[in-house]
Amino acid sequence: MKTYPMAALLAAFALPLTLPFGSVSASPLISIGDNADVFFNGSSSLRSTSNVYRSENNRKNDQILILSPGLELNVGRGASNVDLSLITRYDIVRYNDQSRLDTELFHIKAIGSYRSSRLDLNGLISFDESKTSTGDNAIVDDLIEFDTFVASLNLEYRFSPKFSFGAGVRYREVDYKTYTEYFADRETISFPLDLFYELTPRIDLSVGYTYSETEVDSLVTPLFPGAPLANSVGSYKQKSHFFNVGARGELMPKLNGSFKVGYRARSVGDSSTELVMFPSGVLIPGSEGKRTRSDSGMLGLEADLRWSATPKLTTTLGLSRDFDVGSEGQSNENTSVNLGASYSINSQWAASGNFGYTLRDFSNSGRKDHHYRSGLRLMYSLNQYWNFSGGYTYTENDSNRENRSFRDHTFDLTASLRY
Repeated sequence: MKTYPMAALLAAFALPLTLPFGSVSASPLISIGDNADVFFNGSSSLRSTSNVYRSENNRKNDQILILSPGLELNVGRGASNVDLSLITRYDIVRYNDQSRLDTELFHIKAIGSYRSSRLDLNGLISFDESKTSTGDNAIVDDLIEFDTFVASLNLEYRFSPKFSFGAGVRYREVDYKTYTEYFADRETISFPLDLFYELTPRIDLSVGYTYSETEVDSLVTPLFPGAPLANSVGSYKQKSHFFNVGARGELMPKLNGSFKVGYRARSVGDSSTELVMFPSGVLIPGSEGKRTRSDSGMLGLEADLRWSATPKLTTTLGLSRDFDVGSEGQSNENTSVNLGASYSINSQWAASGNFGYTLRDFSNSGRKDHHYRSGLRLMYSLNQYWNFSGGYTYTENDSNRENRSFRDHTFDLTASLRY
């Protein structure tokens, strides 16, 4: 098996630092005309993880080197009502021990906005390749490869000094490339609508409605690895409605952000179930059935809050309660809390911490997962081009389903360069 000694990993991590500082100038890498700039965005990260596969019983530690060259194109420079950024990155991932997991991943994202006296528009399109494991699936001793495509467009139009209207469309598609017999491809599209009223110059009240629809592809899953028989579960759709009220702006002194609270209603389609020969898909006579999924409703919540406690200390709070679909095609209810804090020590040093908790309640199965994530990070900014950081992250999934729990400790060192 090919290995990467720690000395070689450290040498590769330090490679960007050997570039001469004299080659870095205040101007972009390339300027195109008067309104477009091209920047180089690159980083090297050395990571140590205690549980590569995020497995309950197959814990393996490893050291991972990630080299991420990338480019960023900015159009507009604030000189017009239109701003556009195109960001692309290529991750070269190398494992010290588990070298068969080595991979290369492509990422690209376009972000655009338009501002006028009455109309605000912003949009996003992104594509990401991933090879990872969430630890809450049936795959042992390997990682899963999948692609994610995301697109969104949001607008807000001001009818008068007091009233404005917001609308949008959001699309997300997940396409699995490996272990397709275990994971369900899915597409989600949402249409948010909001009416805003200016209560004060700093606070807007809102009333809104969001319609979401997720289409989940069918699965043909072996009864156990290598089995000639498989369960075939047909495709289905999940639809949800979110009726909400909320507020945004400077909600209290030093507290800014937005929140929506209301009622979510979900309807989930049934699908056929069959016992088939795997992988041919030939139906076993007399095995047809139906998988029934129940409709439900619950309290819905979306919140993104920022509290500037002091000029140096800022804390953030994110809250969410929504319906979702898991990687194996299971409909579920998700409740999440994310708390973060950042402290500016001086002009060059900063520290941050975070804590996140998510409860996944899987419908019609009795399964519940409690997912925890917390971390600490120290950051150093050498100048406007170079940034360095080091951190620790603890991740845990506590599930009442067998072989779905895990713990992972990760340490990393990162150097990044932008010019």
